[in-house]
Amino acid sequence: MKIYLVRHAEAVARQEGLEDSVRWLTPKGRKTIQKFALRLKKMQVRPELIITSPLTRAVQTAELIMAAMGKHTALVADLQLAPDETAEQLAELIYRLNKADSIMLVGHEPLLSQTAALLMGRELLTGLAKGSCLCLERREKAGKPARFCWYAVPSRKVVCSVRRVIVPSQQSRIQPDPEQHEA
Repeated sequence: MKIYLVRHAEAVARQEGLEDSVRWLTPKGRKTIQKFALRLKKMQVRPELIITSPLTRAVQTAELIMAAMGKHTALVADLQLAPDETAEQLAELIYRLNKADSIMLVGHEPLLSQTAALLMGRELLTGLAKGSCLCLERREKAGKPARFCWYAVPSRKVVCSVRRVIVPSQQSRIQPDPEQHEA
């Protein structure tokens, strides 16, 4: 099974009086994810199912991706992709979908990178950039970790080396970029 983990695109900034769950995509975020979705389509990314966090910015990201993918892709929202869920809960959702050939999960950081690390049996991954996609392949044999396939960020080359997305354990104490870990 191919697993595509997508972080939502750029959303309006947090502000007093604006509930986090209703923050929407900026015009730049919309344009970026529309172009990126076409790039994913050219890369033969064809998920059977897109599952999104119910938060507005993630739903909008998923809808824009789905529009580029075509009619053969279904879209559902699931609370297990909400920012306050755990990687273990999200991994359980993925395991339950083992009959699908490919799925795309649209959500938030740090949940997505934590889930990827858990699936791959790795210590820690760098946070996913806004509007980026990490592709993993879940292996058929039970107990085998997922295999890293590639990582794509809008307007950058695709990274095909897992070493470039792994945070070495001695660097794990470095303060994370607050922008990188904003849900």
